[in-house]
Amino acid sequence: MRNKYAFIVGTGSMLTVSIVAFILQHQEWIFMISGGISIIGILMSGLLLGAFLNGQETRATYHSETSAHRAWRLDTALLLILFALPHITAEMLYIVI
Repeated sequence: MRNKYAFIVGTGSMLTVSIVAFILQHQEWIFMISGGISIIGILMSGLLLGAFLNGQETRATYHSETSAHRAWRLDTALLLILFALPHITAEMLYIVI
């Protein structure tokens, strides 16, 4: 259920950024703001997933955390990606169009 809310909030914030950018005639704001949000979301999710760790650091993290903490970390990473996904889409559409 929280996954759906994260995606809906991400879509709402993306629509807000897009509408304000079109009203004020600054379409590059879509690229800058949505791009910034998507980069932050991807980096934070990568940090939580351990994507930037080597094998020894991954093993140390796995053995030093509880299963509840691991579940929280993975769930938070998923929520961040789902929030950033509409912003990634808006940024790609701005680049293509």
